[in-house]
Amino acid sequence: MKSLMQTNTHTFGVLITLLGGICWGFSGVCGQYLFEQGVSAKWLVPYRLLLAGVMLLAFYATKNFKSFTAPLREKSLLPTLITYGIFGLMMTHYSYFYSIELSNATISTAIQYSAPALILAWICFSERRAPQNMEILALFFALGGVFLLATHGDFSSLAISPRALFWALLSAVGVCVYSLIPKKLNAKFPLALNLGWAMVIGGCVLAGLTRVWTLDGVQNLSQFLAFASVIMIGTICAFSFYMMGVESIGASKASLIACIEPVSSAFFAYFWLDTRFEMFDFIGFAMIMVCVFLLSRKRRGIR
Repeated sequence: MKSLMQTNTHTFGVLITLLGGICWGFSGVCGQYLFEQGVSAKWLVPYRLLLAGVMLLAFYATKNFKSFTAPLREKSLLPTLITYGIFGLMMTHYSYFYSIELSNATISTAIQYSAPALILAWICFSERRAPQNMEILALFFALGGVFLLATHGDFSSLAISPRALFWALLSAVGVCVYSLIPKKLNAKFPLALNLGWAMVIGGCVLAGLTRVWTLDGVQNLSQFLAFASVIMIGTICAFSFYMMGVESIGASKASLIACIEPVSSAFFAYFWLDTRFEMFDFIGFAMIMVCVFLLSRKRRGIR
């Protein structure tokens, strides 16, 4: 019975993480659409964080108003919550979308997926162990897949400015932070509550830094719908699903399974933005799916 429960938990973690990655991919395409329409990341991201955070908190408050501010009142964990909000969510959101604005969604997503290597390196260092064979193999397929999607096998085709490269790499660091930092927070308080407060904290800080109230935003219905999708699907759903996956199967596996994001992004870009694909794209898709298959297989002693 215990083994069956563990298997079900693992399967749920894999599926919910996959769903989070799909939501992220759709969000990136929505963001690129908005940038092509003249909306900036400096306007998009603060509102994305603030509105999504407020919605999560409002939802939680209707269920348990008494513990609504509990994470803010826990002095020992408040620095962790602030770090999670600013150097995790805010940094990841802004740097990722700003790198898309400076380059494109495919390149930005591919570079951001250096995060699994960083997370695995940190976990192996903290646990003082070498990577497991399955982790190394899955990482190879994940990074190989996103590389082919971004470059079509040609190293010289990854044409990106130093500025865009910096922000894309910074988003990868942010992924590591929000995957690893809130472990104690999520053990004590509900995930949605921590996520909501972290988004509000990060959104408030970023809004002040960008002076978002002075910037032009969405202007028509199609832009508004894309913006709403970024908030509801690409933020609330995606981050909630991903963090649930982290709790179920661990940060290293969750970050790798979320590599479904570029496949999702390519799918939506093809049918919405009329993006065309070549043979290397399909090879990249296949490699990422192999990664997902490898990580979805239960391995005793590996989380």
